[in-house]
Amino acid sequence: MPSTPPWWHELTTFVCARYHPGGAMIVLRTIGRILLAEPNLTAQQLLNRCAPVDEPTSATTRTLTAFFTGRGLILPSDQEQQQAGARRRHYSDGVPTPLRSAIIQFDQAQLHERERARQTSRHQLSDTTLETKLRILRDLAAHLTTARHVNGWSEITTTDLEAFLARAPQRRHQQTYVLRHFFRWARHRKLVLIDPSGPLRLGAQPAFTGTILDTPAQRALFRRWSSSTVHPHERLAGLLALLHAASNAEIRTLTITDVHPARHAIQLDGRPFPTPLDPVTWTAIEDCLHHRDALQTLNPHVIVTRVTRTRDTPADSSYLTRRLAAAGTTPATCRQTRLCQLVTDLDPKLTATALGMQDNGLVRYLADNVDHDRLTRSFSSRQ
Repeated sequence: MPSTPPWWHELTTFVCARYHPGGAMIVLRTIGRILLAEPNLTAQQLLNRCAPVDEPTSATTRTLTAFFTGRGLILPSDQEQQQAGARRRHYSDGVPTPLRSAIIQFDQAQLHERERARQTSRHQLSDTTLETKLRILRDLAAHLTTARHVNGWSEITTTDLEAFLARAPQRRHQQTYVLRHFFRWARHRKLVLIDPSGPLRLGAQPAFTGTILDTPAQRALFRRWSSSTVHPHERLAGLLALLHAASNAEIRTLTITDVHPARHAIQLDGRPFPTPLDPVTWTAIEDCLHHRDALQTLNPHVIVTRVTRTRDTPADSSYLTRRLAAAGTTPATCRQTRLCQLVTDLDPKLTATALGMQDNGLVRYLADNVDHDRLTRSFSSRQ
C-alpha cells in the first residue's frame, strides 16, 4: 500500500487472533484491495465499501465493525433497532388507509416515551411490547373495516370494541389494556371526542399455565449438573435458571466483566444487585471460563460457541435450549419453576425487586398454583 493506515498493524493482530490463517488472509486481502484503490478512506467509508463487496453479515464486515466500534472509530450499529422498526412498519402497513395515520403517530409517541424513560432511568417498554400493541391495533382496524364502513377513529363505539374483544375472550385482559391506552392517547390528541374504551371491563388476568418441575426432577437435574462430566455450558445454563431464575437472554449476555471472583457473584443484565452464587454454580462459571480460554477467543461473553468464537456477539437464542435438551428440560421450564417458588415463599414485590422485574407480571404465578409437595408434607404431619 502506498500509505499504511495507522491502525493497520493493530487490525492485522485483531484478525489473526480471531481466524485461522486462511480465513485471516481472505479478510485482510479484501480490505487491502479496497485500500489500494482508495487509500484515503475513513473508517466508516471503508466499512461502507466492504458491504457491497461481501454480504452484510460476512466475516470482513463483521470484523471491521467489531474492530472500529471497539476503538471508537465508528458509532455502534443499530441493526437490532432497524429490524424492530421494520417489524413495526409491517404491522402499521397492514392497517387500512383511513385508520393508518393515527396508528403511525401512536407508534412514534410510544418511541418518544421510551426514550424519555431511558434518559430518566425508568422502566422502558421492550420492542416486543411495542410490536404487540401495533398487532392488536392492526387486528382491531381490520375487524372494524370488515364489520362496517369506517372512515376514522371518531366513529368507533364501545359496541364495536366489545365485538372485537368477544372474538378472543382469553386475550381480553391484554387487548383491553392496549385499547384503553390507545384511546386515551387519541382523546388527548383530539382524534376522538369521547373515549369508547372507558366502559370496557378488564378480563381476568390469565393465570400461569406453564410447566414446572417437581422436587424429584429438580434434585435429579441438580445431581446431573453437579457432575464435571457434563458440558460446562449445559451446567451453567441449567443451574442459573433453576437456582437463580436467570432467563435465556441474561445467561447468554453474561460477559467476563460481569463475573466478580472476590465475591463469588455475577451481575446479570437488568438486575439491580449482583447475584451471589452457590459453590456448585460458581464451579460451573469457572469451568465455562476455562472452556473459553481454551478456545483462544476475544469474544467477551462467558458462553462462547464455535460460531461466536470469532465474533463479539452472544450465542444464538436457541443454543441453550439445545444444550439442555440432553437433560430433558429447557431454560424456560427451570426459570418458571424457580419463579413460582420465589413468589410463593417470599412475595411478588420482593421477588420483582430482587430480579429487576415488574411485580404485576409475577402475580400471575400465584393464581391457580398449589405446591403439592408442601401440601403432602403438611397433610402427613397432621396424621
